[in-house]
Amino acid sequence: MQPLVSVITITYNHAPYIAKCIEGVLMQKVDFPMEFIIADDCSTDGTREICEKYAKKNPNLIRLILTEKNVGAVENEQRAFKAAKGKYIATCEGDDYWTSSFKLQKQVDFLEANPDYSVCFHRFHKYDSESGIWQGDFCENLFKDSNTDGVEISMHQFMHQWVTQYLTMVFRKNSYDFAAYSRYKYFRDTHQIYHLIRNGRCWLFAFNGGVYHLTGSGMYSFRTALKREQMTLMVDKELWRVNGDEGWKEMCSIVMQDIVDNFASQKKNLWLLLRYSTLVFLYTGRFKKYIKNILLVL
Repeated sequence: MQPLVSVITITYNHAPYIAKCIEGVLMQKVDFPMEFIIADDCSTDGTREICEKYAKKNPNLIRLILTEKNVGAVENEQRAFKAAKGKYIATCEGDDYWTSSFKLQKQVDFLEANPDYSVCFHRFHKYDSESGIWQGDFCENLFKDSNTDGVEISMHQFMHQWVTQYLTMVFRKNSYDFAAYSRYKYFRDTHQIYHLIRNGRCWLFAFNGGVYHLTGSGMYSFRTALKREQMTLMVDKELWRVNGDEGWKEMCSIVMQDIVDNFASQKKNLWLLLRYSTLVFLYTGRFKKYIKNILLVL
């Protein structure tokens, strides 16, 4: 029977977490046929063996995509997407997991009833396994009214506020541009969601349906924090240059300003901070802001 939904899990060296991820998919209560594709990118820590055990127990549901060499996260994801047979694709990486047994049913029902929507998300919790700390998501400001079932997410809102994580997404396969990733050097979730919103509307449910697992977050430093900001900048700049969308140019200037604001007090790399102060001026033309940044850095 043709599946209505293809659940995609990409995984690499997730042995401590992958079983919980798989169990979150297996517990789904749905009234439609589905398939579960697990794409393992040549794990070396026992992840593959765990996936094979689950596939053997669930041969009519789980389909494994394996490789004898590491192909990288983007290629691993794309080959799984292309193998999907469903009208809809749901995603959850191997170190995250779902907590609501009705999340797929709710999201698919919504998309079936609203053909003008290309993608929908739900809320989630974050868990830092190093510190043992639980956190909320990024969306408290969108759900001040407890009676709100969900909210529309516009392109402008998506650009200015990160509203989701990969584990919450369900989208129409025919709304996804499979050629998009080849046009980018730094392809990330941001690119994927941007193209989905370009091809339809976006909805964020109020219900909490999963856990995003933070790993390696205990290593805060000037260097790692700066790298994160620089990667965000490269992604925003790429989306602007490839698509000509001025909204991403604005986002570039915001990220540059964040770098100056966040790191100026540390005085770790004055030349780098002077560079970003100058870039903010070149992107925005705001001379007064430039003077304030220079004084802040110095």
